[in-house]
Order: sequence, then structure tokens, then C-alpha cells
Amino acid sequence: MTESLVEKYRPKKLDEIVGQDKIIQSIKALIKRYGKKLPHMLFYGNAGTGKTTTAICIARELYGDSYKEYFVEFNASDERGIDVIREKIKRIAKMRGNKIIFLDEADALTPDAQHALRRIMETGEGTFILTCNKIWKIIPPIKSRCVIYHFKDLDTKTVVKRLLEICKKEGVEIKNEDKEKLLQSLAGLGTDLRQAINTLDRAIYEEDGIKKININLLAEQEITDFDNMLKLAIQGDFERAKSILEKQIFANADIDKLFDELYKAVNKIKKKELKTKLLYELAKVEYRVKHGSDLLIQLTAFLAVTYILPHLLDVASGEL
Repeated sequence: MTESLVEKYRPKKLDEIVGQDKIIQSIKALIKRYGKKLPHMLFYGNAGTGKTTTAICIARELYGDSYKEYFVEFNASDERGIDVIREKIKRIAKMRGNKIIFLDEADALTPDAQHALRRIMETGEGTFILTCNKIWKIIPPIKSRCVIYHFKDLDTKTVVKRLLEICKKEGVEIKNEDKEKLLQSLAGLGTDLRQAINTLDRAIYEEDGIKKININLLAEQEITDFDNMLKLAIQGDFERAKSILEKQIFANADIDKLFDELYKAVNKIKKKELKTKLLYELAKVEYRVKHGSDLLIQLTAFLAVTYILPHLLDVASGEL
């Protein structure tokens, strides 16, 4: 089976991680100072910025090719309850010897589970490395016991440079005039390097034995249901937009993920004033929902604002 480009070019050393130079320098300094008895760490930031990869590279740096024997991984979004913390993680933390206990998506843990985890971090063996997207969901007692690193979004130039390196190693032919198009295309892919590499993987094709890039495919952004919903509302088709909204509410049990997708859709809007006001309105809706208000009523009201605002702001075009 052919290995995906994401897996093939996943960094294996800390020095291979791009876009997070200050963090890598700091972690290398900790390794030099403490060796295998590293302090606990908390990595936070958006998807595709290198959090998980950095944790694995730390294990490789400390334990070499046998790092898997010392690296225990849990996904908190799958195992988020207090029983998992008390039974599985506590048992592993009690085992003697150096090890890394990696807890991905730690912001999915319930508050009770986090308090149980805090106690285990105090008394257990080994180093905990936690990752999260939303650091405000991590309780202060855990944050105070960790060295905290903010993985910032990568800039487009860093993403493009990495893709060009991959293309060169893969023997992909890129015409000079296509390099500028590549830059422009990737500007619309955001700062998620993993997503950008996956998009590149889909866009590579072979013609007469020569690997090339389908620039048009690379330029295509994935249009989500929320993108279409906002576009319809902005263009004045409120009923169709509301129909999409209701389907998405019933299809998404995870409220956090639903709001994440909404924020992504709003952030794609090109009209700056409209985008700013909608982000403000959406933030108010999220606050109300998470303090007990009805989700459907609140998001329907947000959609109504999306429908009305372009007229108040005199936005002539409904383009996202």
C-alpha cells in the first residue's frame, strides 16, 4: 500500500519541524537540562500546527528507535471520563521508570477527569504531554503544573516552502508560471500544514511518466454545508439557509465541533466589516448556548442577522 505524503514526510526529528522555531529551541534546551526526566508540558493551538508531531519527536529524541516502548498515547476525545483517568492512566503512571504519557485533545476531558489527572501528574512517574485546541477548557491546576507552549498558525510562505520541498523530493514537475499559482492557491487553504499536504497529495498526477500538479484541483477549497448556508443567507435565501442549519444541528451532536465549523465558514467571508460583525454575533450566540440557551433558537437568530447585515452594511455582493 502506498504511503500518504503526510505520513511519508512527517518530521522524525525536532529540527525537521517547521514554523515553530522558538518552541523547538526551548524544548531542546529542556532536554539538555533534564534529560529523560522532563517537566510536564501542555501544547495548545490549531490543527495542523505540529503539536502531536512534536510530542513524538521528543520521544524519538530521548529514546531513539525504541521510542514506542516509552510512549503511551491516549486520545481524550475518545476516552474522556474520570474512570479512564483513574483506571488506565493512573495504572501506567504508577509503573516505575521514565516514560512519556501523551494525552491528545485534553480539552475534551470532563472537569472531574481533569482534577483526577492533576493528582496523578503530581504523584505518578514519567512526563505528561497534553495537547489541546482550547486552552481555556484546561483547569488552572493542570496548567500550573505544565510548561505551556502555544503552537501558532503557520504562515502561507512556510506552508508553500514545505510543499515545494516535498514536490522536489517526489520528482514532481512544477512550471515556473505555476509556482505563483501555487502560492495563490495555498493562501486559501489556511495554515493547516497537514491539510495542505493532503490537498497536494490529491492534486499530483502522472502523465507520460512525469509527475505533475493539477493546479486547478489544488486551488479548489472544500465547500462545506455551513459555507453554503452563509452564502444563501447573505444572498437573501433565508429559507434554504435555515433548512441547512436545521439539518446540521441534528447531524452534529458535538456542540464544540459545530461552532468550530461555523467559525471557519464565517472566517472565509471576504468582506471585512461583514465578517467582523458576524464573528461578534456568533461569539455572543456561543456564549448564550453554553450558558443554557436553546441551540436552534440562538443559531436561527444568528442566521437572521446574517441575512439582514449585508443590507445594513450595503454589501452589494453576496460572495463568500
